[in-house]
Amino acid sequence: MDGIEDQVLVRRVASGDERALSTLYDRYAGLIYGSGVRYLGDRGLAEDLVQDVFTSVWRNAAAFDPARASFATWVYRITRNRATDLVRRRKARVRTVEGDPLLEPGEEDSSAELAHSFDLASALARLSPVHREVLILAYFEGLSQSEISRRTGIPLGTVKSRTTAALRALREGLGEESRWSGYE
Repeated sequence: MDGIEDQVLVRRVASGDERALSTLYDRYAGLIYGSGVRYLGDRGLAEDLVQDVFTSVWRNAAAFDPARASFATWVYRITRNRATDLVRRRKARVRTVEGDPLLEPGEEDSSAELAHSFDLASALARLSPVHREVLILAYFEGLSQSEISRRTGIPLGTVKSRTTAALRALREGLGEESRWSGYE
């Protein structure tokens, strides 16, 4: 199911296909978790966030409308809403004075970063599996091209050419020429 588009998978989830949910989980859980850690500042809450988001995807897959938004945008909205709820619940437990703003002075709203992360996930999901693999190993696991070559058993020259092609495709998918340049 690796090459199947997200919107096809979510339709399968709506009909009860657990493997389709598992594929979407594989594509997005790490992103949701990482974003949750950054946004919530707590690994336990980030784990709760992933569980909440995918429970919601399972329960509400039939409501997904690809004419209104991509799956990545839809799951981003679910993530943002669940993360905001978790922040509010946590702050409500800690606060003794009511009426304080959600963000303390000097805090930044990281929802723009969260949105960018989901744009990236959506663009990654559209890449071929071999291109997606090299970028995930490089950017999310922090491996060098030599380390990717050793781990995967792919010749270093092939890793380099796949990385170049993947970055080009990713730039086209994101529409951002400058953001992903410079990987060596």
